[in-house]
Amino acid sequence: MTVLSPDSDTSKMSDEEREQFERSQGVLKFLPLLIGFFSLQVPAGLTIYWFTSNFFTLSQSLVVRQYYKANPPQIELPDYWDALENMEEMTPEEKRKAAKAGIATGPKFEDLIDEAKFHFVVERNPLRENSKAWERVTSSGDKRVIPTEMEAWVNGGNVVDAETIEINGTEEKEAALQ
Repeated sequence: MTVLSPDSDTSKMSDEEREQFERSQGVLKFLPLLIGFFSLQVPAGLTIYWFTSNFFTLSQSLVVRQYYKANPPQIELPDYWDALENMEEMTPEEKRKAAKAGIATGPKFEDLIDEAKFHFVVERNPLRENSKAWERVTSSGDKRVIPTEMEAWVNGGNVVDAETIEINGTEEKEAALQ
């Protein structure tokens, strides 16, 4: 039963992990009995299928495990591998190589959220609302025409109807554009 399971060192586990590990091992001890009971309840073809597929899977796994034990693969780690422990000290070139290899070297989403909490929009008055030039325009007796598109920009006009514009509370007829 434990042929394919990896060796487990329970000395490094916490009490909770060790307890959960022992419970799962207890379930695995009774699993063959449960499969045997189910095999008696189903047609014989399914039992033969389960047995042969499990046998071939077990033998294939054992062969592959023995092969890699006899011929361990040679793994060459890239130059930037040691620098992954401390991302802040990586050079931009190392970060580029790591990113090309699929390793996330940029800021984490949580870092971006924390940084965004310190940024806010500053409310500002429209460009000419408080300027002396705008005061001269609004207080002069001249009939000035403010294009409809610009009313919201100067924040001083509301359209009353198609030909009348309200400027700072006073209505003026729009002069005919020629």
